[in-house]
Formats: sequence, structure tokens, C-alpha cells
Amino acid sequence: MEKTERQKMSEISMSELVELEKTADVPLENIDIAPAAKPVHPANNGPMIKTDACAKVVVTDNKLEANMCVFSPQFSGKDITVADMKQALKDEHVVYGIDEELLEEIANNKLYDKIFTVASGYPAIDGENGKVHNLFDTDKQLVPRKLEDGSVDYRDLGLIVNVRTNDLLCEITHETQGEEGMNVYGQVIMPRPGRPPIVPQGINTVLSADGTKLFASDSGNLVYKGGRFNVETTFSITSDIDVKTGNINFLGDVVINGSVQEGFSVTAGKSITISGMVTGATLTANGDITVKNGVFASTVKSQYGNINIAFGENDTITTRGNLTSTSLVACRIKIEGDLDCTKNPGALVGGDCSVMGKFAVAQLGHKSYTPTIISVGSTTNLLLEMDSLEKQCTAIDEYIEKINASIEFLQEKKRNGEHLDAEKEAYISSAIRLKVQKGMDKKPLRARIEEIQKIMNAKENLSVKITKCIYPNVRINLNSFTTTTSAEYGKCNIICGPNDIEFR
Repeated sequence: MEKTERQKMSEISMSELVELEKTADVPLENIDIAPAAKPVHPANNGPMIKTDACAKVVVTDNKLEANMCVFSPQFSGKDITVADMKQALKDEHVVYGIDEELLEEIANNKLYDKIFTVASGYPAIDGENGKVHNLFDTDKQLVPRKLEDGSVDYRDLGLIVNVRTNDLLCEITHETQGEEGMNVYGQVIMPRPGRPPIVPQGINTVLSADGTKLFASDSGNLVYKGGRFNVETTFSITSDIDVKTGNINFLGDVVINGSVQEGFSVTAGKSITISGMVTGATLTANGDITVKNGVFASTVKSQYGNINIAFGENDTITTRGNLTSTSLVACRIKIEGDLDCTKNPGALVGGDCSVMGKFAVAQLGHKSYTPTIISVGSTTNLLLEMDSLEKQCTAIDEYIEKINASIEFLQEKKRNGEHLDAEKEAYISSAIRLKVQKGMDKKPLRARIEEIQKIMNAKENLSVKITKCIYPNVRINLNSFTTTTSAEYGKCNIICGPNDIEFR
């Protein structure tokens, strides 16, 4: 008879079976037990003793397998039955994973003196440890940024890692508890649960509701310290801005307790405060800019805030807010707010200064007749800007009208009972979303138009306030009037008279 897979065997002595029972940590399936020695007659030549087939069960140390050997009957003893084998398993308390088909095969084919695995459990599966996948480098190194052409920018060292509110910082995979196992005794094998991940949640960060994502809750500099992500809304540095730090580009407030050296730039989404000097550099901020010392040959620009510098020389200064300084020499100034240069020495000498608000200065011009130009209340640039904004708003309105017409055309068909295919239905949805988006694009344009109108309406009573003196060769543009001083004046107010500029 051809042997099945279960009948494959290898020779082993009966004495070795005893050792297997002791160790019980080796696979026993399909091991052949060598036939016992030929029956031996009793010494007194009495009759041979009849012996029934019997089953021996050995359970492995890990309790995941029960192995059985059925010893063959002797001298017309009874063959093994399935019931006999089940009883043998029961005697060893084996109740789970019994291979009923194998027991039937052993009994039917009289597979004696061989070892088979007749019951099997299954091991527990240990849980997996939780993991954190960081989307930002946690080991910051100051290296020059490589440009597209292969060169490097030694002023961009990556000192700051800007993130915005709701930026994803890392993804978190929770630990698993694992899966239970079962041994042949019917006992549950408990798995070892995985270790939970260490969530790197720090200042100004927030976890998603399901705990699988970590977001920035504010805009600022992302810092990884002590195993946690922190978003710093203020970037402070005690040294100068130079080759050791590179340029500064930060979404929040920037505080520099040193100076800004030539060729470097500082950009802030909010304010900039500098304790030292600024030389040949560029400062750009959305909020206020304060330089407690001098500014030389630099560009200073604030989008909406005020600028306060100790003194300036050969600078370009631009802001929609106010400008305060003690001295401004040969500067190109364009501000939409007020100019205050009255504190000692309070001199504005040379350059070209355009102010939309109040103009107050102690000394205007110089005794050496240095050419100086000031423009107060000039609305030309504002009118051009407002005209451009109005054209943009009109273009948006016309586009929205076209969208409304196409939407109404399709919706009218639906009202008349006509069925629209999926493509047309999708077009209606996308057209409505585009309409809303265009409306949102228009809001900041209208807001700026209203802001310009308020500025222009406030220029009716403009004047130039001189608290000490004004020298010759100062060109004054006051609204639509223009004059150039040819004499020295003391403390006075320069206003628009009925027909010309007047000094009072």
C-alpha cells in the first residue's frame, strides 16, 4: 500500500521513545518506531501473553503539539480504535486541535509503531510596538542650501524651520495588543502587547482626535528638543546675523540681541526687534520693525506695522504704518502713516521722503543747502493702486456673472424635467465652488480700496510741522502745491493756502 504523507517515517528505537517523552521538545510526527523484538516465550514454556494495541501520548514542552505512538497488538491482541486513542488523549488532558481524520487513518490503516502529531494548538502573536514617523528632520544641522544650478547659498543655513498652523509634523501608529493563542490543553495563551509610542507633543502642537497625527497649532519655528516637537512663535538669537547664522526667515516675531551684518537679511511674518546696528542689510516684516541703534545703507520694509529706528543713513524705508526716528540722512522714504523725527537731533537731511499722514520734524534740510525733497499728502500712487484694484474687482464680478449664467442655464433644464448626466451635475458643483472662491478673492481687494479711501479723505488738513528750523533748497510737495525754500525759516507750520503753500 502506498504511504500517505502522514505515513512517512524514520527509524527510532522503542527506548528512544521514552527519551522523547522526557524531552518532548522535538517534532515527533511520522517518526517510525522500530518493531519490538520477536515475542519471547515465558521461561517455563507457557503460552504467549496476548497484548492489545495501545496508544502513548507525549505533549511538547510548549504545549502546542500532542504526539502519539500506537504500539501494535501482540499474539492476536485487539487492534487500536479511535475511541482508544481519544481516551489516551483525554487521559493526558489533550482537548484542543485534535486531528480526527488522522485518528481515523491510524485506526483504519493500522499505522502502528510510528509517531504522529495528532493535536496542534497555535501560538500567540505578540503585539507590535507603536511607531512615530517624523515628517521633519529631528537632527538639525547648519549647512548651506544647495541651489538648482548646483551652487550653494552660504547665507541660507537652514537655522529656522518654518511651519504654519495645521501643518502635519508626524504620523503616529498605535501599538497593537497582539492575538491570543491556544494550546492543546485548551488553555488560552496570552500575547505580549506592544509598547505604546512616545508621542513627541510639545508646545504649540496638537494631536488629532484619533491620536494618529500631530499638527502645529501655531505658526513659527519648529524645534525638536527633549524628544518633543515645539513650535516657537518668537525666534530669539543672542549673536549677530552673519555667516554663522545665515539669513533669518521666520513666520513669527524675531528678536536679535546683536547686529545684522552686511549682505544678510531678516524676514519676519510678524515683528522684528534688533538691539544692535543694521549695515548693508535687508529687513522685511509684516508687523513692526524696531532697531535700537543705527541703520546704514539698508532696506527696511514693513507691510502693515510701524518702523522705529534710532537713526538712518542712505536707507530705503517703506511702510503702510508710521515712521519714528531721531535722524534721517539721504534716505528714500515712502510711508502711508505719520513721520515723527522731532527728538534730538531730529534732522531730516537730503533724500526723498513721501508721507501720507502727519509730518513732524525738528530740522528739515541742512545749512549746507543739501537738496532735500518731501512730499506730504500726495495721492498719485494711491490713486493708481486703487484704480488697479477696482479693475481687478470688476474682472472678478464679470467672471462670477458668467459662472452664474452657466449654472442658471443647467438648473433651468432640471426644472423643466430634463435629466442631466453626471458630467453636467459635476460641472454645477465645481462652478458653485469656483464662484465662492472668487468671492473670497475679492474681499481683500475691497478692503484695501476702503483703506485707501480713508487715507485720501484724511489729507484735507495736511501740514508740515517744523519744531526748530528749515533750511534753503528743500522742495516741498503738499497735496497739489509745490515750492522750494530759498530762505531759512524757524519754528513753523507749512500748510496749503488758498493759492499756494504758506509758512506760518
